[in-house]
Amino acid sequence: MAPDLSRAIATSARFTTALGPVHVRISRTAGTTAPPWVLLHGAAGSWRTFTELQAARNFPTAVDTVVIDLQGWGGSPGIGDFTIESQAAAVVAVLTQAGYGRWRIFGHSMGAVPALEIAVAEPERTLAVIVLSPTAVIASKAFRHPWRSLSTMAPLLGMRTIMRFLRLTGFLAPRLVAASRRAGLLTLVLRPFVVRPAALTDAVVNALAVDARPAAFAVAAKALRDYDFAHWAKAGGRQLLLRGEQDVFTSAAEIDQLTGLLPRAHAEVLPGTGHFAHVEDPEAVARFLARETASTPTG
Repeated sequence: MAPDLSRAIATSARFTTALGPVHVRISRTAGTTAPPWVLLHGAAGSWRTFTELQAARNFPTAVDTVVIDLQGWGGSPGIGDFTIESQAAAVVAVLTQAGYGRWRIFGHSMGAVPALEIAVAEPERTLAVIVLSPTAVIASKAFRHPWRSLSTMAPLLGMRTIMRFLRLTGFLAPRLVAASRRAGLLTLVLRPFVVRPAALTDAVVNALAVDARPAAFAVAAKALRDYDFAHWAKAGGRQLLLRGEQDVFTSAAEIDQLTGLLPRAHAEVLPGTGHFAHVEDPEAVARFLARETASTPTG
């Protein structure tokens, strides 16, 4: 049975925050009185990151879905440096302006960090946080001390090197990415991060190519490098940590560290997937969102 793609259709809006305008796509099904799911992408992502997940049969449609382009990605222009705290505050500002008083958050990769920061800053309003392949504590250390982390974080540091090269090329960067996509080289670069090559459809590869923003990656990496994770012990809501079984970005050691930092965290492994489990097996990821929707209040 094919997924119902119509459920991914959303209304686009732009909200004003202290970090500048933020592009948001909202699928309204329940209204603002019910806590929505808020989707936060990682580096080299945008609302396009979640197209397959939102189209999954198991994706919860009984509540609204709010997909936010973080600063510098998708339709949200970058304005220079920011902190994780200010990034999270911008997301809260968007949700408040949209009329929501409580929410559930799903964050992928680097998007897991502002997701959990929101749970710290707004513990009463954050009902639950699900993070997939969080790029957090160990990644932060790798950005601070790259030479000490080559053996454990080579893929992440390799991505940073590629992004730095693209940033140096300036206005030629989009052309180089487009040429790599046409030549099939971008697919080869992405292969280490997925276990199921069939998941890398043309639509997925094209989306990742469009969202390869080297300047935004540099700002996000700096924010992650400087972030203090110690206060995550104050996070509100329930926390679920998901990891692809063969994820080369997010290790089991990362999940263990986060489980120790967070007050109500438990972890699950997604078999046969890598860093992009929501692309490789969107139905499995959607089931966790549906289960959490049923387990937390809706009104």
